[in-house]
Amino acid sequence: MGKADVHQNFNFFFDGLEMRRQTDNRTEQMRLHHRLGEGSVHRWVPRADLGMAIADFKLRQDRKIDLHTEAAMVELSYCLQGSRDILVSGKRYEVAPESYCLQFVNPTEASMHFSKDQSFQMLSIGIPVSTFHHFMEEGTGTRSVDFYHIIGNMPYRLFQEKMDPATSILLQQMLKSSMEQRVRNVEMEYRILELVSYAFRSFLLDGKQASTKLSRTDMDKIEQARDIIVARMADPPSLMELSRIIGMSDYKLKICFKRMYGTTVFGYLRDRRLELAYRLLQEGSSSVIDVSYAVGYTNPSYFSEAFRGKYGSNPGEILRRL
Repeated sequence: MGKADVHQNFNFFFDGLEMRRQTDNRTEQMRLHHRLGEGSVHRWVPRADLGMAIADFKLRQDRKIDLHTEAAMVELSYCLQGSRDILVSGKRYEVAPESYCLQFVNPTEASMHFSKDQSFQMLSIGIPVSTFHHFMEEGTGTRSVDFYHIIGNMPYRLFQEKMDPATSILLQQMLKSSMEQRVRNVEMEYRILELVSYAFRSFLLDGKQASTKLSRTDMDKIEQARDIIVARMADPPSLMELSRIIGMSDYKLKICFKRMYGTTVFGYLRDRRLELAYRLLQEGSSSVIDVSYAVGYTNPSYFSEAFRGKYGSNPGEILRRL
């Protein structure tokens, strides 16, 4: 297998959206079939060992996309709108809106889940392991960051953070360049390398490398904590109780949870509550008050304020649209 395998990894995503590809590894724009929804994905291949996809679409139905990673890779992703779930080897990971994440992927089977009637806007950059190692080489010809040290035998490892102002500026510059009809590959490669360089410094360098190296045991405990707060959404445990349940100090729980999911424990819980509330409101069988209680809000006014902050409209407006 050659470096172009990273493009084949991306092709499984395009095929899962039933997009008509003209090539396997060339720059092109693909539109979503109107039967499935509206929007498009623009694939960029500024050089043979780098691939980028800019997706902007909305689906008419919930959709699961099966992915087959045929070659190990590093993927840098930016989520501007819409959250999505990734299921790898029975474990669920969530990519949250207004976040960016660095993903290390071994050959594996996975699936992505998208909800209907939700706008998704994402940018992903695929990097082969050999290119990642080339990027990580230092002036001495050695490297202190290694793909296989980071992921080991795990099928998948995700690091996620909220976008900071510098990241947002670089991302907007990239999006602006991508919309120019006569933009050349050399400029797109430059924009990609800007994003990659900043993200690698953020996640792997600048003294953060030690904190990103969570042990498998710590990762399992954090995933257990996430599962508990989601299962007990209506009546969640306190941070102290949660730390006792999983056998980790509350301080370490807070640090490790944010490292894995890019937000605090209760920030994550708030987002899951509001997403469930949105789905319940779309079903049209419950009032705003009933939905607020169902997802754990005892004060409907606080619920409405939080809902408006996330979705830009009052929960009652969702019911009135039905």
